[in-house]
Amino acid sequence: MMWDFISPDECDERALFANRICKLLYDNHGGDLERAIKEGKPIFDGLEEFVRNIYELVEEEIPLYAYYKLLKDYVEEYSEEEYSKAVESTIKACHYYYG
Repeated sequence: MMWDFISPDECDERALFANRICKLLYDNHGGDLERAIKEGKPIFDGLEEFVRNIYELVEEEIPLYAYYKLLKDYVEEYSEEEYSKAVESTIKACHYYYG
């Protein structure tokens, strides 16, 4: 299980682009992650469709998108402890990257 985010300075160019978008969502909602991912759903879908292999970067370089994916897709894949740790790590990374 990944969910250990690298320093924003070490991100791939695709992740930098996605993180700029995520920062706009984060700022637009005053740091409220749930509202940011709700507005971001069509954006995340577009990133998945149009940015080549972005799925490779989500769990280590794009925390807001990772948070969206955790809440949407990963609930049943991991134990409760793993899932809680992933959510906690991702929330912390969101505030670090975008705050």
